[in-house]
Amino acid sequence: MFFLRRKEWMPIGTGILFGLLEVLSFYMSDRPLGSSRGYTTIGSIIEYVFFPAHAQKVAYWQLYEPYLEWTITLIAGIVFGSFVSSLMSGQFKFTLVPDMWKTTMKSSVSNRWFWAFIGGVLVGFGSRLAMGCTLGMLIAGVIQLAPAGFIFMMSLWMGGLGATALFYRLRTFTFRRG
Repeated sequence: MFFLRRKEWMPIGTGILFGLLEVLSFYMSDRPLGSSRGYTTIGSIIEYVFFPAHAQKVAYWQLYEPYLEWTITLIAGIVFGSFVSSLMSGQFKFTLVPDMWKTTMKSSVSNRWFWAFIGGVLVGFGSRLAMGCTLGMLIAGVIQLAPAGFIFMMSLWMGGLGATALFYRLRTFTFRRG
């Protein structure tokens, strides 16, 4: 159990474990790992509870039946596992505004949470358009050597660079000369 207290894990060992988890996912559910489907299922449940007549008319909600499935448990497990991991490694720290954000965007909590919310909505919307999130499209796609996974990886990388340049105004980039 000592390895669970490390602040960083070896990438090769972690990759092998993740690959085994992906195989287990295919074996048990005939689907790759993915978390954005869980959010969609939660949306489907909410729609069926509050607006059942409308939910039955929308074709998108017919794809995601309103019942609790393992992807919702996966989301809860990611949050809980991250929390436990940060506690065990001694890195847990309650922070409303990260230091990197303070250096470029000031220390307004409402400003930080607003942009975090907007970013979350955009990532969620984009993952549904791409038919998969970082977990389902990128990691599971690359593990299966699917071209869509590699295209998603490059798109995510370019989008991340653009968003970083936009929000942090290139101050955080470090250029090194040979």
